[in-house]
Amino acid sequence: MRIAYVIPAYPPAASQPFVVNEMVEVQEAGHDIFLLPLYRTPPSAVRHATFERFRPVAVLPPAMVNVRDVLLSLWVLVTRPWRVLSTLAALHRAAGWNPWAQAKVLVVTPKGLAAAWRLRRAGVARIHAHWAHQSADCAAIAGRVGGIPFSFTAHAYDIYSNDPKLRNETLVWKLRNAIQVFAVSDYAADLLRAKLAPADRGRVHTVRVGIPMQLFCPEPPRPRDGTLRLLCVCRWVDTKGLDTLIDACAVLRDRGVAFHLRLLGDGPLRGSLAAQVARLGLASHVTLGTPVPQEQVAEELRACDAFVMPCRRDRTGDMDGIPTAFMEAMATGRPVVSCPVSGVPELVRDGETGLLAPSDDPVAFADAIARLARDEALGATLGRQGRALVERQHDAHLNARRLLALVAGDQERPVSHTAVVLPRQSARTASSGARFTTQK
Repeated sequence: MRIAYVIPAYPPAASQPFVVNEMVEVQEAGHDIFLLPLYRTPPSAVRHATFERFRPVAVLPPAMVNVRDVLLSLWVLVTRPWRVLSTLAALHRAAGWNPWAQAKVLVVTPKGLAAAWRLRRAGVARIHAHWAHQSADCAAIAGRVGGIPFSFTAHAYDIYSNDPKLRNETLVWKLRNAIQVFAVSDYAADLLRAKLAPADRGRVHTVRVGIPMQLFCPEPPRPRDGTLRLLCVCRWVDTKGLDTLIDACAVLRDRGVAFHLRLLGDGPLRGSLAAQVARLGLASHVTLGTPVPQEQVAEELRACDAFVMPCRRDRTGDMDGIPTAFMEAMATGRPVVSCPVSGVPELVRDGETGLLAPSDDPVAFADAIARLARDEALGATLGRQGRALVERQHDAHLNARRLLALVAGDQERPVSHTAVVLPRQSARTASSGARFTTQK
């Protein structure tokens, strides 16, 4: 089967290895992948080894707007005026009076129309977008105009944020017109189903983010030297609750708990977090690092005793889906301490696979960490049970097979490690006249 993936950026963002993990698994199941990025970004200094396994048949021009796409979109308008105008009119009506939503639909239109022509000529059978915002807008335009079924996976800010610049005004229209919709948690799937008529809710499915289980192997923590080794790896943004984490570190220090936190990543909060560490006198207890690839994350997890991140809902309503780092930590056998927001409790089950504390409460978060400092056996039990849950819920190989089974409409058939649920078609170059940039 030929599947076109619509993703935000090319090269794929280093902060989103789970998208590439899925595409690699779909590719290795025998399917041809065409990549439709919305825009080009400079190559990241962080590159995961998984990315080297990704070999799409073709990559469409990644620039958001280019002359070739504009000319081709005009040709599509001339040859399919009713499909083009009815699709665009519906999307713009859905965008309403939000100027940012209107602008996003307008900007992505040439790319979507050009993709409709290219993907139809290439014999693509499904267009699938990651994120429910502008990626799904593009998939919807290409799919409706090109007569190709489209679907999308909803993650987090693309369905939670109420910031006018980010709010997904066209979401309900896309839910009603997509052949299928996938969500990364039951929490998100329930939210999306509530926006649909009862008869349409069966088209929304939970397909969880997967990780490469062979990379994140369970390993007993190293013997403690008296210090609890804490780790947090993430983007440094408000939804991660990192200011609460640093405040909790101050509480632990004042209680005399021996610990050290390695906080790895980067983002707009770097300056404020560094200032907070200095103001609280935590330089000897907290190390602020930089982003690292998946392979180094695996090494850091093996070296730590617990993974900590006090997730929160921010002032715009945005929050995490289920952080991939939680899956990686639990796959390594490490307990996770977090907060009960969004889909997090579906993975971090309080007292079973991790510990949960209220958001924005540094004392309660410090209490949870202190339990692990006092009770090594608790951490080992949580880690062991966490690994078992990740094996069931977040194996990239199995979750990609589940996605493919749903795409094929085979929702009831059990999916095994060896199942190939869609017929394999040989990889071919694009049809004559379809303009692709082929990745070498």
